[in-house]
Amino acid sequence: MSRRIGIDDLKPGMKLAKALTARAGIMLLPRGAELTESHIQTLRAMSVEKVSIAGPPTPQITKEQLLSDLDRRFHKAESKPAMKFVKKIVQEHIESLYESNGSCDTEEQC
Repeated sequence: MSRRIGIDDLKPGMKLAKALTARAGIMLLPRGAELTESHIQTLRAMSVEKVSIAGPPTPQITKEQLLSDLDRRFHKAESKPAMKFVKKIVQEHIESLYESNGSCDTEEQC
């Protein structure tokens, strides 16, 4: 999975999903390269606007909000074992999204 993100949203440690090439076709960074602050500054200086980053899409709302919504949606069905299991799987997925991409957990961190 990959996503295209703007240069201002890049963070050190993110990995490129595709090789990054200059307009002349020269490879700047290979696929899988882990970005450093120096790489990001160089890309900014070269007026690169977006790059493809490996990993799931960045959630647009906080983990706290998603988990609260999950609780609300499953409130009436938690007494049913199958629904409790489904909720647990969805909760684990939400938590993994925020662990894997360094997103903010609360609005204060955003």
